[in-house]
Amino acid sequence: MAASEFFAESFREAREKFLHALQGAGGSTLASYENPAKGPSGEGLWTDVGCVGPADAAKLLVLISGTHGAEGFCGSGCHTGWLGAGHAGHDLPPDMAVVFVHAINPHGFAWVRRVNEDNVDLNRNFIDHGKKRPVNADYAALEEWVNPLEWSSEVLTRADAAIAAYYGNPKDDFLPKAIHGGQYINPKGTFYGGERAVWSNRTLREIVAKWLGRAKDICVIDYHTGGGVYGFCDLYVDDKKAGIRSRRWFEHCTAMEDMQAEHGHNQAEVPGLLMYVPEQILTGARVTSCLVEMRTERNREMLRALREENWFFQHGDPDSQRGREIRAELKERFYPSAPEWRAMVLRQSNAMIHEALTGLAER
Repeated sequence: MAASEFFAESFREAREKFLHALQGAGGSTLASYENPAKGPSGEGLWTDVGCVGPADAAKLLVLISGTHGAEGFCGSGCHTGWLGAGHAGHDLPPDMAVVFVHAINPHGFAWVRRVNEDNVDLNRNFIDHGKKRPVNADYAALEEWVNPLEWSSEVLTRADAAIAAYYGNPKDDFLPKAIHGGQYINPKGTFYGGERAVWSNRTLREIVAKWLGRAKDICVIDYHTGGGVYGFCDLYVDDKKAGIRSRRWFEHCTAMEDMQAEHGHNQAEVPGLLMYVPEQILTGARVTSCLVEMRTERNREMLRALREENWFFQHGDPDSQRGREIRAELKERFYPSAPEWRAMVLRQSNAMIHEALTGLAER
C-alpha cells in the first residue's frame, strides 16, 4: 500500500482503517467507549483501545491519537500505517506490547475541531478540578482581543496589533502565552480548559487504570500536528520519572524542561496536559511521557484559522459559506492533503516507534 492509503478523510473511515489494520496485525480491541455526542451525520463516536503483543506485558508503548480532534487524522494514519505495514511482526519484542488509544477526543475528530463537544481544549483539561483554577493573567488582560465578539479584517487587525503591543513585539507574528497558555474564564474562547473533567478526560483515566495498570515500564507518545517546518517531526520528552535519560532513545528530541520559549512561554508550564496522566495514576511504574508535533506550516496562520473557526461556532454560522470554508481550511492546516506530507510523517513516526521500542527493550 502507498503511505497515503493508511490515512483517511473522515472519522468513520479512520476508525474503520485502524480497526482493520489492528486485526490484520494480530492485535485485539480491548475496549470501545462511546462518546455521548454524535458526529456531523448523526453517527456514533467512539474511542477505541487496541493492543498488539501480550496483554500482561510488563513493558508498554502507548500511542494516543486525537487529543486535539482535527489532529487525530495524522495520529490515526500513523498508527494504522505502522500496523498495516507489518512492523508489529518484526519490531515488537516478545515481552512488550503496544497499546493504542484511538481518537481520545472523537467529537473533535469527527467535526474537525481542536476542541471537544464542550468547546474544551482537552490538552488543558487535565488539571486538578478540586483546586483553584490556573490563572492566565495575559489572557485576562487581552480577552477582548484574543476572542473578539465581532470578526472582520478591521477588527482582527486592531486585535492583533493590541496583542503585539502588549508584548512589546514589533509585529504580530507570534503565539503568545495569552493564547497558547490555556484559560479557564471564557467557555466560548479558544484554548478553554473547562470547569470539570470532561468525558475524554474521565475515559482516559479509566483506560489507564484498567488497561495499563500491570505494566512496570511505560512510554507514552501523544500525537499532535502544529505549526513549524513543513513535514518535520518535533518530539518532546519528559523523563523525570523514568529513572534514566529516556530522551537518549531518540535520534531527535527535545527535553520538556530544557525547551526554549517557543510559544512565548515554556511548553512544560502549560497546565492540564494529557501526556502526564499515566504517570499520575501509575505511581508504581516508570513512565516516559512524550508529545510529538508533526509540523504543517507557520504558527501564525494556524492560530488565525483557530480563532476564526472558534468565532463561527460561538457567534456565527459554521454552516455558512465562510463557515464551511474556514472549517476546510482548518482541516488542511492541521492535516495537509499532500501525499508527500503524509509519507513524510509516517516515515518519521515509524522511526520514532522503533526507537521507543528499542529503548524500552534495553532497560
